[in-house]
Amino acid sequence: MKVYLNYPNPHMMLHGDSTCAEIGKMRKVGQRDVTITRASFTQALSQLTSSGFQLGAQASVNDVWFTINFDDAEFEEAVARYVLRLLGQRYSPLRAARVQKHC
Repeated sequence: MKVYLNYPNPHMMLHGDSTCAEIGKMRKVGQRDVTITRASFTQALSQLTSSGFQLGAQASVNDVWFTINFDDAEFEEAVARYVLRLLGQRYSPLRAARVQKHC
């Protein structure tokens, strides 16, 4: 699953189809992409909750892509929603972020 999270316009877009043409539309030079798998789960969550991971209105930190792969679409969506809740603890606009399934 590929997941796009935008901070200034708080929303999360879930892409279950890795070939979806919308996945590349929001990419920019230096785009952040955090991979979350069985092997990287603990490290990824530590990265996201550390002070080194910032979200803000500036273009360099206003969004992030997640690649979530557990070979279980339902669990991948649950992980994406959990990440949103974790980040919402630090960034209040994300507490009310809408979550949409695109494909």
